[in-house]
Amino acid sequence: MRNCLIVLFLFLGLNGGLGAEETVSHNSPVVSTYLVHTGEQFQAPHVLTYKMLEFSQQRGRWTLPDVGIYTGAGEKDKLLFGGAGADFRLSKKALLTQEIYFAQDTGPGSHHARSLWLWPVFNLDFAPRWLAQVVAYPTIPLNRAALAGFDVDRAKLQYDLRRNFAIGGGYNSSKCEGSPWKNRPFLTTTVSSIAGSFEFWLQKTPGGGQLQLRYTLNHSER
Repeated sequence: MRNCLIVLFLFLGLNGGLGAEETVSHNSPVVSTYLVHTGEQFQAPHVLTYKMLEFSQQRGRWTLPDVGIYTGAGEKDKLLFGGAGADFRLSKKALLTQEIYFAQDTGPGSHHARSLWLWPVFNLDFAPRWLAQVVAYPTIPLNRAALAGFDVDRAKLQYDLRRNFAIGGGYNSSKCEGSPWKNRPFLTTTVSSIAGSFEFWLQKTPGGGQLQLRYTLNHSER
């Protein structure tokens, strides 16, 4: 628990120092974001590889709360997570969102592992219609049941063919304590509409392949 508090205080101190010139207006809208992620195997029996539900709210440059639940293929064990973060405008074209999550495994086979994720999201609009995004984070164990690790949730490059349609490709990988790297390249297509953003991944995995759907809906209110 002491390590959690140390990391949290360091984050708040860094955030205050880097963002002192920015203030949040009381008139800033509150943006609620709903995320649904799921994956399905290409090969028979075409089972769901995972499901994830997440809800967050953006208040100016702050993200609070950010909570979710992740369920693996077996659906017996679940991962609960919650955290908060802030935006750092590095330049006109570069934005860093840094969050800290606390994660708790639940279920009969989980051993109640607890971890800390240091979760940065880096976005770069480096050319007209081109967007690069990198999310790479370490997993810090908070008890003996948890394992240290490092994941690249996504490192992708997308091109906007037109206003509401983008294509691209990327890379996804993970490394857990005591296990080798798992590398998973993917192709991606994103379709945006008033009903939300639908992103589809065609992804190669060590066991074959999968189709992922990553759905995002933003709702703004004063």
